[in-house]
Amino acid sequence: MRKVVTVVSKKGCHLCEKVVDSLRSISADGDFELRVLDINEDKDLHDKYFLTIPAVLIDGKDVFDARDMSPDFDYTKKLRTLLGA
Repeated sequence: MRKVVTVVSKKGCHLCEKVVDSLRSISADGDFELRVLDINEDKDLHDKYFLTIPAVLIDGKDVFDARDMSPDFDYTKKLRTLLGA
């Protein structure tokens, strides 16, 4: 079954852009659908994720967010591991 990967983001967030770019780079290797949601377009998303974007969900389950990231965080490696890609 195809996974759905959702990135909760906002315009101008450089960390969000890095995560989305990493997902796009591995999308050919993984069988998943990528969705990017902007917190400024949904009040509930804004209230839940405002302090933790980017937040990544796989099939609706939070798998990591900004609190898990460090300056040397390898987005692509983490995402490949989570997706089994």
